[in-house]
Amino acid sequence: MFRRSIAIVCLLLAAPIGVLAADCPTTLPRTGELIGRGLLDAATPDAGRERLGKLLLCSAVAGNAVSQEIAGSLYRWGPRHPAHVFAEDHDRARDLLTAAAGHGRTSAMLKLAELELADGHAHEALVWTQVEGVFYRRLTNRDDDGDSLVGAGYYTMLLKRAMDAVSSYDANALQTEVDARVAALDRQIAAQPASTKNAGRLGTPKIPPQQHVRNASPTELNQGAYAQYFVEIGPDGRARRSWMIDAYPDPGSGLRIGRVVPQIRWSEAPAGDQDMRYALVPVSMGSLRKTVHLQ
Repeated sequence: MFRRSIAIVCLLLAAPIGVLAADCPTTLPRTGELIGRGLLDAATPDAGRERLGKLLLCSAVAGNAVSQEIAGSLYRWGPRHPAHVFAEDHDRARDLLTAAAGHGRTSAMLKLAELELADGHAHEALVWTQVEGVFYRRLTNRDDDGDSLVGAGYYTMLLKRAMDAVSSYDANALQTEVDARVAALDRQIAAQPASTKNAGRLGTPKIPPQQHVRNASPTELNQGAYAQYFVEIGPDGRARRSWMIDAYPDPGSGLRIGRVVPQIRWSEAPAGDQDMRYALVPVSMGSLRKTVHLQ
């Protein structure tokens, strides 16, 4: 069963995360604008980062799934995140990430699995990992989990970590629970208003072959290191700026992996379109979703 009902989270999200809709402006900046103004920049004065953080939470309360996921990551890591926007608070992180999962965000599902593992809820972590696998296969029309046969894949190793942490489980009962979770999410997603995404405008990101990140730790090599970046993409398809949102096994790993982000190329914008485009980009070792090589 859900540790927190998705429906309840969406209805009562404002109270747990510390901001009320009545305290928020009528018109909210886009998530990318908040980040571009310095939300995740360590050089931003504390007062400015606090103001931007409140606007991020207002955006999350208003139902912006990207803001929900980013705020959830920031609460998950607290002061261990380079930006240190919020104090570490796993309950708030869980509420925000669950709300984002209710929009169908698979990366939020993986973060929930990591959060539950960290909090000692191995069974719940296993359920979220399996649920993400269902949605990933749907999105990609693949029959596998997206991990490469060469090297440690993040998803494969997350699933292994979750299974190792569970002392025992009934496979049929687990499948029933996963199916119920997927059905609940499907209902939640269907109730959300349609969103406009960059995916069609950005195309499939391409990483040049044989990209290397040096000084990788044994854990990064053997456990499938992972990072997620919020990237500002120019009309030429190149990353103009990028900010780390989340990582495994820790933010330091994310910073090392993030060195390949400037090498990623997206589709160029149509002639005359000079707008910046934004994307949450996962980069993981040994993964066919986005592949890098660690040394």
